[in-house]
Amino acid sequence: MLSATTFILPPVFDPIAAFGIGGLAVLVAIIWIILFSRRNGRCALLLSAAVFTVMAVSDIAVWSGTLAQFNSFPPPMLIMIASVFMMSFAVELSPFGRAAAAELSFASLVGLQGFRFPLELVMHHAGNVGIMPVQLSYSGYNFDIVTGISALLIFALLKSGRSVSRSVLWAWNVWGSLCLVVIATIAITTSPVIRLFGDEPRNLNTWVLYFPYVWLPVVLVTMAISSHIVITRKLMKGG
Repeated sequence: MLSATTFILPPVFDPIAAFGIGGLAVLVAIIWIILFSRRNGRCALLLSAAVFTVMAVSDIAVWSGTLAQFNSFPPPMLIMIASVFMMSFAVELSPFGRAAAAELSFASLVGLQGFRFPLELVMHHAGNVGIMPVQLSYSGYNFDIVTGISALLIFALLKSGRSVSRSVLWAWNVWGSLCLVVIATIAITTSPVIRLFGDEPRNLNTWVLYFPYVWLPVVLVTMAISSHIVITRKLMKGG
């Protein structure tokens, strides 16, 4: 069995990374709630309660030390990663997701994903200061910054009244989805469970076990996946 104290080292507190991740998570959560429930007050309340409950539960797991335990199988960290995907698919394949696909525009859905551009800048900085494995940044194997930049470009074109072909939207959606798969794979392989890139602290993905970095997977990644699912549903229905 792995010992939590063997691999879990507190990351150096960095204000740029901390406020960047925390601020983006709160901002995107609020925008997501407004977009997905702007026509239904009851839905807005339920969605707000769900989002902030998830954020609070992840914080409790961090402060209690639960996420940093690796002496059981499966370790809580891998359960957290799996839960991100389960929550995203459960919500967006529900009637709620169907309604979102019907009511929201491509401009709103794609524009929301523009947060991935500043997020990648923050992650690159985190990799440079050594609190995140560099493999998770665009200096490594994460090219999600392309998703964020192209999302902002598509959003600008759509809001200006110009047309964007469905093939372009499909290509962007597939690219962004594949980037999330790659990111999840790197996150797992750099975890203390697998340690594909070695045992050095800077090569271990332990930063998401601390506040506010834990909001990256449970808030930002969840909403990125959810948006891709809604966009896919909208494209398949000719929306």
